[in-house]
Amino acid sequence: MTASRLKRTLLRKDPTFSESDYGFRTFGELLRHLAGQNVIELAEGPAKGDPAVSLPETGDRELGFGLLRTVVLEVAGGDGAVPLSGLKNQLRRARPDFSEKKLGYRSFLQFCKAAATGDVVDLEWSAEADDYLLTVRP
Repeated sequence: MTASRLKRTLLRKDPTFSESDYGFRTFGELLRHLAGQNVIELAEGPAKGDPAVSLPETGDRELGFGLLRTVVLEVAGGDGAVPLSGLKNQLRRARPDFSEKKLGYRSFLQFCKAAATGDVVDLEWSAEADDYLLTVRP
């Protein structure tokens, strides 16, 4: 997403938004500060002066996937399937600072789908449970 699009989105969500409220003279200055804090990443955008803004690939996905695997095993008792709903709360009980967003995912479901793609868990929709069920791959 470009910086200009990000600012338009912020203003659409909160018309009172102003970077000066946070001590910055320009939006670009705010973005550079956030990039320096590793909150976002800046890259060359399609137009000069309009950088591309993205979430950093921070946090260790493998650690996140390992936590998911451990919690699914614990909740399932080592055998069986675990429903997706409520699972994020279980991960947060095990590790209060867990956030799929820090790992670059927009949602917990997206994080679980990536774990399934990475051969960590199996993720299947169950009409009977009306939820996704996760099982740990051997």
